[in-house]
Amino acid sequence: MKAFARILAAIVFVCGTLSCSSASGTAANTSATPKVDPDVISKAEIDSQPWRDAYDIVQVLRPSWFSRKSGSATTRRMGVSTSNSAIGAGLLVYIDNSRMGGVDALRQIRPNSIESLTFMDAATATAKLPAVGTSVITGAIVARSRRGF
Repeated sequence: MKAFARILAAIVFVCGTLSCSSASGTAANTSATPKVDPDVISKAEIDSQPWRDAYDIVQVLRPSWFSRKSGSATTRRMGVSTSNSAIGAGLLVYIDNSRMGGVDALRQIRPNSIESLTFMDAATATAKLPAVGTSVITGAIVARSRRGF
């Protein structure tokens, strides 16, 4: 009888351990954090903090947009590397498919008027956006405005 009790206790212990581990695994799978798209800044991200302008949003949330390059030339003079790309050089800024200018145009966009910000590489921007022309660009930042602004 004692052997039966020990076996039964072992079975209960194993079943309890397995059910706890599968329950915690299920909880971990259902509470996964949402992925952040590296090429889009969503309304939720914009509304998460008080910002001065769209430039600050990009600078804090996606600073890599300013440094992406598509063929920026780097030269070496007297052992020192120099690059011809400044912050955001070659980036165009659009609001709802209307060209606004270079990166400094982001400073004119109020955060509460933005639905989302999207980065497009040079090829995508040239193919999809108007008024790019034959300019050599590194990409574009497109602001989608909220209704009523």
